[in-house]
Amino acid sequence: MDFLSGSKKEFLDYLNHIEEKDKIAVITHIDLDGIASAVLISEILKNKKSKIEGINFVEYGKGMFEKSQEEFAEKKINKIFISDINVSSDYEGFEKLKKNFDVLVIDHHPSDLMGKNIIRTKSSDCVAFALYELARENVDLSKLEWLVCSTIVSEYSFKDKDNFDFIKQHYPKIIYGEINNSEPGEISKRISSALIYFKGNEKKVYDLILKNDLESFNKYYNIVEKEVRTLIDKFKKEAEFYPKQNLYFYYTHPKYSVTSIITTLLSAEKPEKTFVFVSDINGEPDFYKVSSRNQSGKEDMNLLMKKGIAGLENANGGGHIPAAGARFMKKDFEKFKKNLLD
Repeated sequence: MDFLSGSKKEFLDYLNHIEEKDKIAVITHIDLDGIASAVLISEILKNKKSKIEGINFVEYGKGMFEKSQEEFAEKKINKIFISDINVSSDYEGFEKLKKNFDVLVIDHHPSDLMGKNIIRTKSSDCVAFALYELARENVDLSKLEWLVCSTIVSEYSFKDKDNFDFIKQHYPKIIYGEINNSEPGEISKRISSALIYFKGNEKKVYDLILKNDLESFNKYYNIVEKEVRTLIDKFKKEAEFYPKQNLYFYYTHPKYSVTSIITTLLSAEKPEKTFVFVSDINGEPDFYKVSSRNQSGKEDMNLLMKKGIAGLENANGGGHIPAAGARFMKKDFEKFKKNLLD
């Protein structure tokens, strides 16, 4: 695995300087890659007779480190792993965090960020796999290889040949074109559905994975899947299509946060099309969130989201080339849409 910033040596040096007196925390993303990364960090720390003393699951955006800053200071935390988070989304908060804690970042989002203790891979290498590669020669992570494979599927990292070959080593009968319906594909769907069901309480899913209680995820998958299918049917009847941009635009108000799953499924059916879903945010009545995807990779969703929020107050957005998200104030709905389509 190639690193755009940092190295395996830098990661191991950070680990080797962890002492018994240190109190360690993790800040990670709310998706499967973020959860899997936290599980791998927990297992890696066990090897050093250490443990995670605090963990926060966050969404990207300005102020995303504020809660951790206060909470971890109270707990006397002194070291923090940040995984699967583009810290550029709140660079001011990140700089403040670095002043008070010894921070290590492991990420794969497009960014120009460099520097000490910042380890970045290319976008197609999910963070769970990066952590596995960084630590596997020093820590036995074999019991979590199923989780790494499932995360590679969830993040579409299998499009990289080396990553697909890794899955193939553990699931020899897997077929590239049918990977979403394979064993790791089905696991990724169930865990991702549980994360949607428990949105705001992602630690519940994290704890279930630590207990290896995969059976529990079936219940939440069935509940979330029902809403996904309902909304896909509504989308096919109601979505606006803009031929010039080759783009579908749709607003919805789902009970569960399923727009990312829906854009992924629709994009798999029509990989050349761009899908943009706008939806409400529970608990934030003044804001919308956006999920976008173009599975062909010919349109850059990271740049599209940045284009959409250009000039908008209190807005943020970004992600990867095939998939990205954004957040903006409801009063700017028409401006956001105009930015996308111009």
